[in-house]
Amino acid sequence: MLEIFGSHNMNLPSKNDFPEGSRFYIKEFDVPLVQILDGSLSKWFNWFGGKPKEYAPEGLKPGNNWEAESFSEWQKIVKESL
Repeated sequence: MLEIFGSHNMNLPSKNDFPEGSRFYIKEFDVPLVQILDGSLSKWFNWFGGKPKEYAPEGLKPGNNWEAESFSEWQKIVKESL
C-alpha cells in the first residue's frame, strides 16, 4: 500500500486509492486518519496536508476521534488541510 501512496501525484485522495475495508476517521475535528487492515495487521496513516504519514494510534482516546460518516466527509477534511 505504501507504494501506491508514494506514487500518488494528486494531493486529494480518492476512495479507489485505498484497499477495500479501509476505515476513515477524523481526530479532533481536523485530522484525517485512515486505518488500513492487512490481514490481522492494522496500519494507520495521517493525511493532514494531503500526503500520508504513518500514524501511531496510541494517541487515539475515547472522545478525541470518530469514524467519518462518509468518505466525502473525510475527503473534505483532507482538502481543508491543504
